[in-house]
Amino acid sequence: MKNKLVKRMFAAGLAAVMCVGLLAGCGGKGGSGEGGSAKGGAKDANFTWWIYQTDGQGTYYDKYEDSPSVQYINAQYWNTAEGGIGTEENGTKLDLSFLVPISGSETDNFNTMIGTGEYPEILDLSVSSESPQAMHENGVLMDITEYVEEYMPNYLACLEANPELKPLVQVQEDDGSVHYYAIYAIGDGVKKPWEGTCYRRDWVVKYAKPTEYVWDWESDYVKENGHPAVTPLDKAVGEDNLEGWKKNDVTSFEADYGEDPDEDYTDNVIFPSGTSDPLTISDWEWMFEAFDKAIDERGWADNSNAYCTSVAYGGYFAQGDLVSSFGGGTGYYYVKDGEVSFDGDSDTFKTYLECLNNWYEKGWLDSQFSTRSGDIFFMINSVGVNQGMVGMWCGLSSTLGDSLRVTCQNEEDQQDAFAMGCALPINDVYGSEEQMYQEPDALYQDSRKGTGIGITNKAEEKDLAALFTFLDWTYTTEGASVLYMGLNEEQVASVDLNPDIFADNGLKAAYVEKTDDEGKIVYEKTVDQSNEMVSALTGVRMTVGTSMSGTNGEYTIDNGNPRINEEAFTQWSKYINTGNIMEYSALLNVEESEVFSKMQTAVIEYQNINVPGVIAGTMSWDEYVKGFESIDPDSVVPSLQKYVDLAKTDK
Repeated sequence: MKNKLVKRMFAAGLAAVMCVGLLAGCGGKGGSGEGGSAKGGAKDANFTWWIYQTDGQGTYYDKYEDSPSVQYINAQYWNTAEGGIGTEENGTKLDLSFLVPISGSETDNFNTMIGTGEYPEILDLSVSSESPQAMHENGVLMDITEYVEEYMPNYLACLEANPELKPLVQVQEDDGSVHYYAIYAIGDGVKKPWEGTCYRRDWVVKYAKPTEYVWDWESDYVKENGHPAVTPLDKAVGEDNLEGWKKNDVTSFEADYGEDPDEDYTDNVIFPSGTSDPLTISDWEWMFEAFDKAIDERGWADNSNAYCTSVAYGGYFAQGDLVSSFGGGTGYYYVKDGEVSFDGDSDTFKTYLECLNNWYEKGWLDSQFSTRSGDIFFMINSVGVNQGMVGMWCGLSSTLGDSLRVTCQNEEDQQDAFAMGCALPINDVYGSEEQMYQEPDALYQDSRKGTGIGITNKAEEKDLAALFTFLDWTYTTEGASVLYMGLNEEQVASVDLNPDIFADNGLKAAYVEKTDDEGKIVYEKTVDQSNEMVSALTGVRMTVGTSMSGTNGEYTIDNGNPRINEEAFTQWSKYINTGNIMEYSALLNVEESEVFSKMQTAVIEYQNINVPGVIAGTMSWDEYVKGFESIDPDSVVPSLQKYVDLAKTDK
């Protein structure tokens, strides 16, 4: 194996799920490739596909090729000359079949196939321990560059519109040539988050006092600058400069839970920022004062499980999140405007720590945060959260709405506890202008680069022109909807389905296309999101195509989630991750990866020991920074920069 050329295509753990900015231009209506099936005439078009898992097998159908989306695809004729679906006269049919390992045995099954050479033509690579290029060099996968370039114009258009994705899905050799060894699903926007910041809205209603003034979003100053001349409010009052502020008409808060709180809940809460959802750091601190009152009233002042908010045990989260609210950054390695840096000793990270030190001193921050090393970031002190003792936490969507009531310890909370989701805050309190009024840019968000598939050497003599024409179709609006939404009524009627999951369950389609009041397309699922039939109706397990997120602003997807959840999803995806370096680090070659791994270990160990001390005030910032001199975290920046440079638009 030519180790120096290996570009690792999959990261480990959380690093594999970082994402980059919004996708544009991935919803074309059809291919524009020229030329016919240049690789042969009437070739074998039977392809077997190994997939990681499946939904509905044994319940709605016995084999994955019997899923309605696959039946529809197998019924089409693929026009290799013009792209997309053709006719019997100008197209070629595919016959896709699937191998599905027993649940829990996927990795062993995959490794056995590779070891014995008994693998099919198409492989889902999600459990591969090697990069696609390494598998090519080992004689398993084809170099599919010529087929991608000739038959996949829609896929290439996605990459051209989003150059930051290019180094994540292609390999650039030392001579500058570009190769494709796998094809990846590409998200058309940020996937709906499954976790985010949650807070006790009922405590805000009961214990927060409306501020005398709020931001005036209709004022010329705020319209032009996005914030008042001076913030926060106490500073504006102290300087006698209320430009951009206005008198608050709300003097008390009240809430109406309705018959179904998750759908009907309303209140008149207005934050100091003049919004109905928390926007700024000062909004958060205003809430913390309310949370403090609630905790004191319940007699929990000395209970270590009761507090306003917490933070990961190391004092920060390396993917960014709250750290990036202070002018951007991660407290770790970070990329901004195409430039990589180590952020753990930056002024922005210093400002973040100054904020947390203030929270710690005021008793707002979990005093035991550094001892909770066994708690993953989205389940910190789950006991305290579920018992209703915590004002704000990073948690799952399952903790939203009135779900906490059944586990709350306080009798009053058992009746009206109510949690909502909010976005990361914009800093309007701490540091200099460089650290203030900047949108967060480094967040934990699912990657827009999905699982890859590889084409093995078993496919070399088959009709690859037809196969790649089909694959390219999945990057059009029509193809993506078949894979990720299922079949519409017209498509269902056009195919003789057998088995027919639609007829068997009294359905006409997997979704209905509607238009909302703003003229935006809404895809409304015909089956509730909690029903496993939702996935069984789709072809999503083929893990290719434009993955439809419903968050790119061009359309929405109604999955039947409660309103409170959908509002939280909107808040959690308000800002877009562009600052994480972790997905690029997965591209390092073997030697670079070894050096970076050692540096990671040294940096993380040092920060986990010392950052909590800076927050607690037992270590000074200067002392903390001095400790990096012997570690030299900047030494690995050039290796990371090399791969970020591949994403620049002039490449």
